[in-house]
Amino acid sequence: MDKRHLFQQRWTQQWHLFSKYLRYVFNDHAVLALFFLLGAAGLAYRNLWQHAPITLGTKALLLIILVITLVIFKTPANFLKPADPVFLMGDETALRRLFKTATLYSAVINGVMQFIMTLLLWPMMFRLLTPYLSVVILVTLVLVITKIILTITAAKRIAMYRQAEAGDMIDWRALIANEEKRQNSILAFFNLFIDVPGQRPSIKRHRWADRFIHNWPGHRQNPLVKLMVTTFVRQSQFAGVWVRLTAIGIVAGLVTTGWLQTALYAILMYLIVLQVLPLVASHQQLVFDHLFPVTIGQRQQAFRFAITPWLVLTIMIWSLVGFATTPSVTLLLQNVIGLVVVGGILVFWYTNRRIANTFRRRNSRAFTK
Repeated sequence: MDKRHLFQQRWTQQWHLFSKYLRYVFNDHAVLALFFLLGAAGLAYRNLWQHAPITLGTKALLLIILVITLVIFKTPANFLKPADPVFLMGDETALRRLFKTATLYSAVINGVMQFIMTLLLWPMMFRLLTPYLSVVILVTLVLVITKIILTITAAKRIAMYRQAEAGDMIDWRALIANEEKRQNSILAFFNLFIDVPGQRPSIKRHRWADRFIHNWPGHRQNPLVKLMVTTFVRQSQFAGVWVRLTAIGIVAGLVTTGWLQTALYAILMYLIVLQVLPLVASHQQLVFDHLFPVTIGQRQQAFRFAITPWLVLTIMIWSLVGFATTPSVTLLLQNVIGLVVVGGILVFWYTNRRIANTFRRRNSRAFTK
């Protein structure tokens, strides 16, 4: 290992790992859905920009959003590993060089992200705050510089011992813990799409859900239904995705109307099903999942029973939000019928094919071994 190029080596290793996972995240279906989602979001944003009322409330809201951007993407990276303080114990200069280079890298990256987020808000700033380009550029520069300063300050605050007598000593354990937390947050995102080695979703019992789980429709006909519903509720990996995408749909319903709203709802419905589909294979690492005599048809049926009530609840929430935004019976029926049709195709055709292909491949590999 060349200590002089430690940062470059660690950076290359990290992005090699991330690029491997990104291929699974941005597969053909996800890219297509994301393409339409971004296009619809762009149209919704243009509509909001052109028709946003110029009031004290909207101006204050925009200022709050600008301040909120400062706390997004501000975690500094340091690329340290748990064994570094021991392995490089005799050469702390290499660790300090890695820490300083990584801090500078984080400051630049976070500054660029701040510039992009502020740039996206330029149309609203011109409409609500000022018509002068020079003022908007000045605000952007102030925000970018502030983000860079916050990133460097955060890195130093984590690194330095709190004791006054510690002097210039660096708390390597705190830095390593912060880096592991940063890495785990990124890998947790990838773990929503594929099984990341070493990543285990947080599991927590929710007593309020016990009654719903015990009375879930279909659990008496199919023993897998209760298992899937329990996994969905207790693992943040699945329940969190449903909550986040449903919340995004609520926001989309507040800022759009007409066919654009229906199209956004349909795309988000597809993303919900796509992200929750791994629920079917979430127990395949257990030996009993292979030994228990369950057919592919039973797995397909269990997934339908487990996910349909959540999708129905999502359709109800989105339809009511759309109706509250635009009180039109035509739009309400359009949203309901469109979501029911899309949801039906996804649950009764798309997921059946995906589940069948997944478990046929698994059974084939087991047979050949």
